[in-house]
Amino acid sequence: MKLSGKKELIEIILNDIKKRGGISFKDFMDYALYYPSLGYYTSDKEKIGGYGDFFTSSELDPVFGQLLSKQFNEIYLNYFKGQKIKLVEIGSGKGILAFDVLNEIKSNYPEFYENLEFISVEKSPFHIENQKKILDSFNVRWLENIEDLEEVEGIIYSNELFDALPVHLIKKKNGRIYEVYLNEVDGEIIEDFREAGENILNYLKELKIDIPEGMTTEVNLIAKDLIQKIGQNLKKGFVFTVDYGYPSKELYKPYRMKGTLLCYYKHTYNENFYENIGLQDITSHVNFSALVYYGKKVGLEFTGFTDQAHFLINLGLGDVMIKLQEKGDSKSFERINRLKTLILPKGMGEKFKVLVQHKNITNPTLSGLKLLPPQNDRYKIEDF
Repeated sequence: MKLSGKKELIEIILNDIKKRGGISFKDFMDYALYYPSLGYYTSDKEKIGGYGDFFTSSELDPVFGQLLSKQFNEIYLNYFKGQKIKLVEIGSGKGILAFDVLNEIKSNYPEFYENLEFISVEKSPFHIENQKKILDSFNVRWLENIEDLEEVEGIIYSNELFDALPVHLIKKKNGRIYEVYLNEVDGEIIEDFREAGENILNYLKELKIDIPEGMTTEVNLIAKDLIQKIGQNLKKGFVFTVDYGYPSKELYKPYRMKGTLLCYYKHTYNENFYENIGLQDITSHVNFSALVYYGKKVGLEFTGFTDQAHFLINLGLGDVMIKLQEKGDSKSFERINRLKTLILPKGMGEKFKVLVQHKNITNPTLSGLKLLPPQNDRYKIEDF
């Protein structure tokens, strides 16, 4: 197959393949998404919303950020009242969620806002410039790398960050684990299977993952490293991870023999990873068991795991919808329809999960975790 997309980026990828005798799928995905100024996330292309390739929950309606702020304020009152607190968003993109969160806190939780320092961690210069325009009325500090983040007492959160991290692509053949590499023959890209390295094998062993024979799936070692960096930076407080994915038991079931990798391009999805390079998103489902397991290694304790629907309803989404219904005007009913999208079963409400972890907090209770979904394989995090 031939690569298609941004010619300059394709040339860079092909040159690296020739130079190194092949590159891993993880390296290819890193090029496609994050190569400076040419990658999907580092370019100035519109990515989110009607003119982009996909919607996020925050893009649909401000209520997502408003209810998240309600949960954050509860944490401030219960665990940080009267103290300075940091609120950190990692991978803040266009800054829409940051705006909704800060606007809600400033408008309705003045004590919290007075003690708040907001830090946006975003590696895309294009997105940072966009954020500086829409967040100009708030006190915000920007960082390009999490390595620059000092110790945090407060809350670190992300929304659809971990699913966009480059992954190792693996396959089980004849009982052995192989990693997918890309090579070039006569201008065509071919997939080359090489024995997986110790880092991948140790990941599978530590998490007690035994994938079925013949399965092709993903291992996200960058997510492992990132959650540990987050945990190391957090001195006291909470980590909120909003994303799509499952615990290990569900993620590697036999009916996912092709894994979970998908591309998003102009609001359609496909499995053509080698097309539209630099122009389309590539994502994979998050292994939440891994975030819990590796988080514990750096002091992050498991607080709770739920889906977006339960989380938002616990925080009062139903009351918001009732008030809109009482207004009875067309704009209110339009908004109700958008809010329904956030909580629909088999849709965003069930697809998106919320993992909460804490550090140096004793027996925390959060309103967003009050009522949980059924504790089956889709929601039950293994005991480690």
